Amino acid sequence: MANLTDPQSKAPLYYKRAADKVSAMVAGIQDDQWARQTPCTDWDVAKLVHHLTNSTRNVVSIMSGNGWHDFGDQQAEAPSETFSEGCKLAAAAFSEPRAMERPVQTRRGEQLAAEYALGQVQEMLVHGWDLAMSLDLSPVMDPELLEVCHARILGIREGLRAGGSPAWGAGEAPCSEDADSQTSYLAILGRTSG
Repeated sequence: MANLTDPQSKAPLYYKRAADKVSAMVAGIQDDQWARQTPCTDWDVAKLVHHLTNSTRNVVSIMSGNGWHDFGDQQAEAPSETFSEGCKLAAAAFSEPRAMERPVQTRRGEQLAAEYALGQVQEMLVHGWDLAMSLDLSPVMDPELLEVCHARILGIREGLRAGGSPAWGAGEAPCSEDADSQTSYLAILGRTSG
């Protein structure tokens, strides 16, 4: 049995909280907003929501022992509903009894499920910020989730861009030493909060 840290043991709750917030934003997207550019320069709002939807599908697949899959570029006909349902299924997969204690096969190899889940919290948190910026909503992050994700990102900073994901930008953005936690966190992920 794995000895989980406090953030790891709370990962399913953190994921649900982050996913619920993003789901609420996605549910409110208007027809004329889907083509808006996001801070992820390769993605408009529609592509970002599709990326997050595929992330939820992979949570279900990985947590059921089927590993990571490339679900392709085919976007859903009802993206808001598809994303919301994906979030519910992913949250349920993370919340199964003792799910966080077992190893899982992810895109980056074997990981403790709790650590994978925290990575998915980060995925929702930062892309939630991307969506908020694109949709002219409040970009203020949940303080507790920010604290957990900021600490986590500092621990994996060196290998962050090894997978070549455009989601984390080409490199870190400039940031002053006295910047607040959200600005510092975003800068590590290649984003400027201004």
